[in-house]
Amino acid sequence: MEINVLPLGQLGTNCYIFHQKGSSKCGIVDPGDQGEQLAQWLKNRGLEPEAILLTHGHFDHILGIPGLRTAWPELPIYCHPADFGAGETTNLFGQRFPTASSFGNVTPYREGDRVTVAGVELEVLETPGHTPGSVTLRAGDTLFTGDTLFAGSMGRTDFEGGRGEDMKASLRRLAELEGDYQVLPGHEGQTTLEQERKTNYCIHMAMRG
Repeated sequence: MEINVLPLGQLGTNCYIFHQKGSSKCGIVDPGDQGEQLAQWLKNRGLEPEAILLTHGHFDHILGIPGLRTAWPELPIYCHPADFGAGETTNLFGQRFPTASSFGNVTPYREGDRVTVAGVELEVLETPGHTPGSVTLRAGDTLFTGDTLFAGSMGRTDFEGGRGEDMKASLRRLAELEGDYQVLPGHEGQTTLEQERKTNYCIHMAMRG
């Protein structure tokens, strides 16, 4: 599996594009913003997305969807149902933003579900805390952790729907996975799970209960 990362939007959300070597089919994790720019980037490389997979429903992870849908109108979206959002918009930072459900053609996925996109199988791990429907997507030796686990940190829990105790449980769960993984978070740089087990203060605190 080959993975590219594009930081998109004003918050620099990491959008990940994955595909099998030699294949034109790809999957997209968290399309951030600037969907038209992302669509052009894909076309320039001869890539065609099969699906969008969301780690959670916050605006900075989903605003690229309309631009992608302009190019590929039937492009499906996967999201945990707890993060679909109620209605067409939601409020964050005092502004109104679209919900994941407002885009239509959204398929729910939950704990233990396995989704194959562009020849890559991804397993859904429920990791709430940042939002009720936050998930980590496991693909081979890679974890797309969204805004749950960052390099040296964790996602905020003070937004609506966030919960500190859930975040602690999610961090413990990730830390207790067997073996090592490449960790691809929703913001800033990538890391490894073993590195975070050794150095991440948030994981250390979570493991203490």
